[in-house]
Amino acid sequence: MKVAIPVWGRYVSTVFDFSDCLLMINVDSGQITNREAVRFVENTIVGKATRLRELGVQVLLCGAISRPLHRLIETSGIKIIPFLKGTTDEIFEAYLSDHLPDKRFILPGCSPDEWRARGRGMRRRGRQGRWGNTKKGW
Repeated sequence: MKVAIPVWGRYVSTVFDFSDCLLMINVDSGQITNREAVRFVENTIVGKATRLRELGVQVLLCGAISRPLHRLIETSGIKIIPFLKGTTDEIFEAYLSDHLPDKRFILPGCSPDEWRARGRGMRRRGRQGRWGNTKKGW
């Protein structure tokens, strides 16, 4: 299995749409068989989705991601686990041990419920908007 993590230094890049480096990790039977950094300079959502397919990515662990890019990547058959924060090592270990829903790995402002709902397609919460604010513009 090939797992990709957009990186900024040793951390998961906060916003996938603007990342320019991926940590590619090959896993076989729960063991890392290869780990390498790959330049990721595509600047369109189509280019990013295409590059992930070319690299053979099966799982993308990332921070925030725009809905259009999320949908395009997902239609390529790549599983996306968004809204993550932390070092690449701790995120990857949490993924392997099924501990990603832990609050310490979730970006501020995102709930574990949103994390799970993102894969099914998030819906607006009535007329109140994302944070329950009834004022226009929120």
